[in-house]
Amino acid sequence: MQLEVAMRSALSLAKKGLGSCYPNPSVGCLILDRYNNLIGLGNTSVKGRPHAEEAALKSLTGSPKGGTAIITLEPCAHKSNNLCCAQLIINSGIKHVVIPMLDPDKRTNGKGVELLKKSGIKVSIGSHKNEAFDINYGFYCRTKYKRPLVSLKMATSLDGKIATKNGESKWITGELARLHGHSLRANHDAILVGINTILKDNSLLNCRIKGLEEFSPVRIVVDSNLRIPVKSNVLKNINKYPTIIWTKKNVNSKKKNKLIKMGVTIIELNQINKKLILLDGLKDLANKGFNRVLVEGGSNISASLLDNNLIDKLFLYRNGMFIGGDGMPSIGKYKIKNLSFAKRFQLLKSRNLDGDVLEEWNKIN
Repeated sequence: MQLEVAMRSALSLAKKGLGSCYPNPSVGCLILDRYNNLIGLGNTSVKGRPHAEEAALKSLTGSPKGGTAIITLEPCAHKSNNLCCAQLIINSGIKHVVIPMLDPDKRTNGKGVELLKKSGIKVSIGSHKNEAFDINYGFYCRTKYKRPLVSLKMATSLDGKIATKNGESKWITGELARLHGHSLRANHDAILVGINTILKDNSLLNCRIKGLEEFSPVRIVVDSNLRIPVKSNVLKNINKYPTIIWTKKNVNSKKKNKLIKMGVTIIELNQINKKLILLDGLKDLANKGFNRVLVEGGSNISASLLDNNLIDKLFLYRNGMFIGGDGMPSIGKYKIKNLSFAKRFQLLKSRNLDGDVLEEWNKIN
């Protein structure tokens, strides 16, 4: 197997773990024998253990001695429950390791490579770095910014509206685009919406693609005054689909206690100008190991996150219809004095989804 093909395969394996392996990064690993035959593969398992390298070594169908490991992230060098992955590779007899990037975690950053080289293992770095980085953009955000990656999902008309003036939005985009949106839920650790979205749509906020239901994200509702009805769908099946509510301090204690008894996690946040400090909520998620958060609305929550420079990635689904100036905007109001203050994103890729267009954008730092 060619190393280029092997790395692409490892990247595909890494994507499988998104949304299910936090708090760890999602990694893929292929092992080739000394003749470049594939003899093992693995990816980071559910809840982060075992790591991809350990899983690949356990799957071996031949001898790895003198072989090559293709891994989408630098092998860890810090000990936890078992030997670190760098040491497992050393013990296996592998003589060449190919990685696209170093681990951003300061416990390993560069130390895994150093450990491998000291043991006489050749290490090649750099191939497909951008693709590998994008897979673990969330882990990078959590290690560098102490908060998860925040992805904003929007489904709009050509003129940027998410509903008509009377609130009709079902459906602006087609079935394939909506299915893809559910796949985003499956590969994010949590989904975040404002209380107005719950009051309007009463969504379960789970993944409804057959076979992926178990990978539904943790549900987060931003609700300053605990207006959420106790019979809301998002409060059902909490044992299966956990729900967190971000609210203000000293909120209605009777309602709060009732929700807690139902199994809801209540996180009280500080406020500035009567608005919750969303960054504090995101930092709390990072402390709990969350790497990726998907925001599905509404427009005011999206505007607040944008205004505070907290949107890292945008998934924009656009349909070829016009709704007009009296339609509901995709982003609420936030103050910018001139274009130099505008939030800017760079297009990564776009694709056609049966007539709708999906664009994926990353924030320009």
